[in-house]
Amino acid sequence: MDLRSLMQDTLLMFRPPKKITVSKWADENRILVTESSAEPGPWRTDRAPFQREIMDAYTQPGLWKIVIMASSQVGKTEMELNMTGWAIDVDPGPMLFVQPTDEFVQDFSTRRIAPMIEACPALKRKIHEAKSRDSRNTIGMKTYPGGSLALTGANSPTNLAARPIRYLNFDEIDRYPSSAGTEGDPIAIAMRRTETYRHNRKVVLTSSPTIKGKSKIEKEYMDGTQEEWHTQCPHCHQYSFIRFANIAIEKTEYEKNGKKAYRVESVRWRCPECLGETEEYETKHCPAKWVAHNPDAIQRGVRSFQLNAFMSPWSDWKEIAHTFLAVKDDPEELKVFMNTVLCELWEVRERSGRPEQLYARREHYNAEVPTGVLVLTMAIDVQDNRLEFEVVGWNRHEESWGIRKGVIPGRADAEGVWEEVDALLDKEWSMRDGRAMRILATFVDSGGHFTSDVYRECAKRAVRRVWAIKGEGGEGKSYVRPMQKGKLKQGEIAFIVAVDQGKEAILYNTSIERPGPRYMHFPMDPRMGYDEDYFRGLISEKMVIKRLRGKETITWEKIHERNEPLDLRNYNRAAFKYFNWNFDKYEQALAGTTETRPITQAEAARRKLGNRPRVISGGIQV
Repeated sequence: MDLRSLMQDTLLMFRPPKKITVSKWADENRILVTESSAEPGPWRTDRAPFQREIMDAYTQPGLWKIVIMASSQVGKTEMELNMTGWAIDVDPGPMLFVQPTDEFVQDFSTRRIAPMIEACPALKRKIHEAKSRDSRNTIGMKTYPGGSLALTGANSPTNLAARPIRYLNFDEIDRYPSSAGTEGDPIAIAMRRTETYRHNRKVVLTSSPTIKGKSKIEKEYMDGTQEEWHTQCPHCHQYSFIRFANIAIEKTEYEKNGKKAYRVESVRWRCPECLGETEEYETKHCPAKWVAHNPDAIQRGVRSFQLNAFMSPWSDWKEIAHTFLAVKDDPEELKVFMNTVLCELWEVRERSGRPEQLYARREHYNAEVPTGVLVLTMAIDVQDNRLEFEVVGWNRHEESWGIRKGVIPGRADAEGVWEEVDALLDKEWSMRDGRAMRILATFVDSGGHFTSDVYRECAKRAVRRVWAIKGEGGEGKSYVRPMQKGKLKQGEIAFIVAVDQGKEAILYNTSIERPGPRYMHFPMDPRMGYDEDYFRGLISEKMVIKRLRGKETITWEKIHERNEPLDLRNYNRAAFKYFNWNFDKYEQALAGTTETRPITQAEAARRKLGNRPRVISGGIQV
């Protein structure tokens, strides 16, 4: 490094910051690029006026914390990037950007940070000068005169607690793990790094919300000024926050490829004050302002903002309505919609049906496998002295039919027990027209005292689509995923099932009262095993939020001791959801319009004799 460059850097470090807000800096310096923006070109704060107040809070005297609880498509990450760019260019200091995990860091650095620097001359000059003399400019570190920008995952305790930080950005905090390794809350760990700069630190926290009572961003939002972007009604001139409850949707229902579909005719905002309705275009051009519900928080230096997709210039209200209509009956997808589009919290409520109501609505099937079923699955729950099983039928819309619930006495290490499992796999479950189905996928619980026995017996039956599974609690996990091969012996295949996710969906489905998507049918025939105790076992748990080790945690509490029916239905649903079933092919086979596999001479002879039912679906025979 030459003396002249050193003197220039020193002067830059001690130069007083320019008097410029973040929004003005962005308007003058930011260039959006195609890698990260649907609207490349110069940044214009006027394109989304609600962003101005949020960004300029970063330079507001006396303010140290900014909380943004927001949906997707409102530009919350771009606002954070503008704050980051302003700090590097105008008032540099050590900075830390925390992503949910280390895996997010590389993507964020290459797709968001690097393009911003490359397209912004004010930043490119400083970052590149630093790079020419300091090799620490990597994916996870960018140095510049007066400071450096470090990027890390919330799951990395060492990086979170490494050095003092003046500027601290937390992105999507509701995705953070509850603990960084064994060190504790990652937010608390990183916040301690700002103590050195207590007089001039800036902390930004952003996220879409998740579950009420557990959401990290909800807690931070409630601690701040609780500001909402209110739009003025053109009819009564009152200001209101646009909520989904105030959106009027006109739709037409029709059927497409055998599924219920909707055509959205119009979407309008219905003012909660005067009930006057306004079209999307006009609403987005009405006067609007931030309204604080907890203004005293500003005395503590904390401002918090809430934004949903209805005020975003990049959202389309008809598309939002289409999405809602598509997911409204699926609790997993509806939760995501509420969190990421509506910016609303998902509340833990009693969403299940009642055991006595489910028992009372049992029905007479027209055969072992009633009309409507396209696929049969089986689940087996391994106990110390027995195997409990359930066979379930499904259609393409997750409408289900309980076929048989039963018990196989004996230990899982006894050979005779597995012979009875084979009998169930071989069984041809009869249909109304004389044909039959066989079970196409079986998930067997490997927990308990017979794990190695279950793995071994399932491996023997892999060609018959029998697999071991292991249940796993917790949030934010794929419902079904293959187990790592390193944990299995040669020839063994197993799956991990996120059981909490499945329980919530099943209990939600029990509350559906009309046949259709996700409705659950049960047989009247007492021989099929669906007695009153079965339904108490199906509704045997409820979801609650408890404070454990200083953190709000979702737990499942038993309200009935025997929960095997709930576990069995969960494993059946996992088997149904994981595999890509060819429903069109199965429907054609049922209609007699297609052959699904070659037919042997022996099978042709049996057809002529007519002394056996024809097997359909999967390894289907017709």
